[in-house]
Amino acid sequence: MGSSKGRKHGSLSSIKQTIISAIYTNKKLFFISVLLASIAYYSASSVISNQRTNPHILHNRGDNNASELKAALKRKGDGRAAVAIIRVVQPTNETRYLAQLKSHDYPIEAFRGSVCLLGGNADKSDNTPIDTLKRELNEELTSPDWVNTIINPTNIIDDSALQLSDKPLYNSTTHILQPGTIRYLGATLHFQSAEIINKPNSYAFTCALYEITITEDQVPSHIFKGANVQEGSVVLLTEDQLVQHSKFAWGYEYTIEKYFGRKTRNKQKGTAVSNVDKKTREESIWTPEK
Repeated sequence: MGSSKGRKHGSLSSIKQTIISAIYTNKKLFFISVLLASIAYYSASSVISNQRTNPHILHNRGDNNASELKAALKRKGDGRAAVAIIRVVQPTNETRYLAQLKSHDYPIEAFRGSVCLLGGNADKSDNTPIDTLKRELNEELTSPDWVNTIINPTNIIDDSALQLSDKPLYNSTTHILQPGTIRYLGATLHFQSAEIINKPNSYAFTCALYEITITEDQVPSHIFKGANVQEGSVVLLTEDQLVQHSKFAWGYEYTIEKYFGRKTRNKQKGTAVSNVDKKTREESIWTPEK
């Protein structure tokens, strides 16, 4: 009997020791797990904070990676474009947006019926983004008076810092957006895969973004009659129509997302957009080589 009790006591001691050892081990694992999770959280927070405060980090949106987009900025043959989000203030104080709807026979099939911001590509006669924007808008809107009066370098409010922030572009300014106001909202790099443009090679272009505010009576009358312009027609759309119901050409869905601070519903595969910091933009040559 005594030896049986001794064996039982020894067995119980052994089990107790095993349990204590397991608890101790699990505690160690628990604390190690907590430590690793804290390190991971701190690292992620640091990256996010750095992305928000460091203007040289590219914020990538879309299908491609930031390094490829950044490299594309330096490549020969890549384009330059200047476009505008044109706010049209209605008599009721409601705001609509002037944009282009690509035609059914637009050369790039994936972009047919898509919304595109007004403006366009630079050519050899353009020395600055302003030259490009004025020339393109005069062509697309048949030279309304306000193009040459509002788009003047001395009138432009520089809000380009907002492009590198986490704030929406349209309502984060300290300026009153009354008719006649023009803001520069920074530069982005737009990447298109070879598949989406149906070309042997991918294509990227630097895009200078502006915002112009006009009144309804400054919209050319032929636009309300549904007249066609180059490569499509000009339309007046609400914010919800842009965000919820439109598909876009050339990656402008990401421009609209950043502008309103809302996710667009329709994304084109094979497009990506990244910010271009001010230093890189100033060091790049605007006038295209071809």
